[in-house]
Amino acid sequence: MAKMEAKLRKFFDEADADGKGTLSKFELCKVLQRGGCPDSTEEIASWFDEIDVNNDEEMTFEELWTALNKRDPDTVTEADLRSSFKEIDADGTGYITIDELKKEFEEQNKDCSEVEKILDIVDTNDDGKVNFEEFLAAWKENK
Repeated sequence: MAKMEAKLRKFFDEADADGKGTLSKFELCKVLQRGGCPDSTEEIASWFDEIDVNNDEEMTFEELWTALNKRDPDTVTEADLRSSFKEIDADGTGYITIDELKKEFEEQNKDCSEVEKILDIVDTNDDGKVNFEEFLAAWKENK
């Protein structure tokens, strides 16, 4: 997730044309449409209004990050999960180890005390690590 947050931060900072640390509707529309987003200005403005929770007509990075992390589980695809798995699998072995899972929790400022328990539950073949199939099965079971 840290990589995803860094990419989103880069996008946000590039979109922030006036350098205020927030995005206006205009800035968001401009960067999305320049990037090929097919949505109309009205649709993007509506999306902006949903994300701007304090209704100050400025979107903060935190508002954007929070909105993107509230995704409906039914809309998550296997490709999305594979991408998340690869981000957690920092060494690219095709497995998530306890150290990688702890690192992910730490990066998200989450309590690491349950990491071993989580790994034990998700690791159905008891090899001490989580492969993508186990990761996918745990997602489907808990969504």
